[in-house]
Amino acid sequence: MALLGVTLGAASATSAATSTAARLAASGDFGRAIAMDEQISERTGPLYLFDGSAAGGAVSAGEQTILSWAAALGRAGDVDAAVAVYRSEDSPALRAQVAEAVGTLLLDAAAADAARGAYPSAVLRLQQVEELASGTEAAQQAAGQLPVDQAGVARMLVAEGYPADAVTTLDEVVSEGSPTATRSADSLYPTALLAAARQAVTDRSYKEALADLTRLVASFPQAAQAAQARALLAAPQTVSGTLVDGTGKAIAGPVRLSTHYTAEPGGMYETTGPFFHATADSSGDFTFTAVPIGGPYVLEVYTGGDWTTLIDPTTHQPAHPVTVTSLIPVDLTFVVLPS
Repeated sequence: MALLGVTLGAASATSAATSTAARLAASGDFGRAIAMDEQISERTGPLYLFDGSAAGGAVSAGEQTILSWAAALGRAGDVDAAVAVYRSEDSPALRAQVAEAVGTLLLDAAAADAARGAYPSAVLRLQQVEELASGTEAAQQAAGQLPVDQAGVARMLVAEGYPADAVTTLDEVVSEGSPTATRSADSLYPTALLAAARQAVTDRSYKEALADLTRLVASFPQAAQAAQARALLAAPQTVSGTLVDGTGKAIAGPVRLSTHYTAEPGGMYETTGPFFHATADSSGDFTFTAVPIGGPYVLEVYTGGDWTTLIDPTTHQPAHPVTVTSLIPVDLTFVVLPS
């Protein structure tokens, strides 16, 4: 009789605890509700003979409370906390339901981020969908939306002064094969490539600048930016150097570049124009500010009342031929006059 009384009392206490857990969950006190369900789930053995299903029911109730808690966090906008709570539920029976819920939550958060222009965050959310909810409908939608939002990231990078990173991002977008995103990328490429080239010139990364401009002209010949690229590629460049004698002493005086050089019999030669003129200062420094692409030009120095070309005694050709290429200034460094 005593055992019967204790058993009935235990059943009554379990019933009350179950009701309390349900009320706590309904009121939003999810943590306490889950803790109580966990306590009930441990009530097994002969003492709980009259309520043998309570433990199993508490496990199920606790699982549903976790899902309700995560959903409430998601509605409140605390996406990361909601995902963490969802992932704390490891029941195999709920795995598909949890994946669907996580995928939908992150997909909605990505859409909200993109709508307000927060594309990096949107891309991160979409990547989370693919990682945490693979195989779901949300993951399929995320895969389609990802390159579109990556194009948004590229647009933002151009606006913020990181055009080279924007070009890299656009290349990734196109590689994913989305027609919609590719069209968006193609509309952004000309601006990004031109800005990247200008930045590279500023940084004296001429090889990168040349590659960007050449790509712009070849891939988007009708774009307004392509006309600017062609102008940059054809723009005259500076040619500079320092004039010294055999002892290293600076020489001041007129210098020029001649356009044509013709060797003549008897070791003679002739140079013809058009000519480009400059003057070496007291430090021997000279700069031709706008020499057209081409060459080789021949450097000449005005000494002894006449123009003199420095000849290489081995080749009998001009010693300092100057070839001007796109984007790259020419630095002759030290030009040594014979004694």
